[in-house]
Amino acid sequence: MDFFWTCFMVGLGWCFGGVVGGATGIGTIMVAMPLMTAVLSPGDAVLVSCLTGLYGTVHLSYSYRKSCCWREIRDLVIGAVPGCFLGALVLRVASMQTLQLMVCAMLACFIAMQCFHKAASYRLPDSTIIGIAAGLVCGFVSGSVAMVGAPLGIYVLMKHWSADRARGNMSVFYVFTSVASVLSQAFAGLYTVTLFQVSLAGVAGCFLGQIAGVRLGRRINQQLFQRIVLGFLALAAVILFARAMGW
Repeated sequence: MDFFWTCFMVGLGWCFGGVVGGATGIGTIMVAMPLMTAVLSPGDAVLVSCLTGLYGTVHLSYSYRKSCCWREIRDLVIGAVPGCFLGALVLRVASMQTLQLMVCAMLACFIAMQCFHKAASYRLPDSTIIGIAAGLVCGFVSGSVAMVGAPLGIYVLMKHWSADRARGNMSVFYVFTSVASVLSQAFAGLYTVTLFQVSLAGVAGCFLGQIAGVRLGRRINQQLFQRIVLGFLALAAVILFARAMGW
């Protein structure tokens, strides 16, 4: 009964998250995580998120493949691969609370900057070094706390990509970070048979949610898209802080 209840909550969380992620390209894990942590430990919830998210990213990348510009995400991918392995290694030695507070602080600083018009209108220049550095941070967060959407959302807003371009670029980028995160965590010996079984429930929920979300996303304009992304970044900061404090 406990196993069935765990699978149900994980599937339900990923169904809700799939709707949001399918529509915006961000927020899937942020929405799914509260329900998952109700039945799983924070560490197991991160691992299940990485496994389930691997399917979700493949589905989204296929749905938004025509809007992707490889030139714009190439440097992100280069930095993300070593970042994922670094995050998985740190996950083994650092406390989850420390990692969560670190990402929370990063989000809080960015959201505070958005209150100032000059900072909010700033656009990151096209730079290989900046792209690789951003990818490294995204990969590290993906491999450690499974919330790659947090730093990636910041990068997207600072690049001022259109809604379609952002969804296309993010979904394809997620494929690389998801594969790297799962492989690095597997090599670190973090997975168990039970976690794989629970992840199948998440995949089923994600499949249903993303089908609806992708259809909804095609009706979202640029201004609304930016507000949604910023809103989910704020939500991510609150969730991470609450989890770190044990609330």
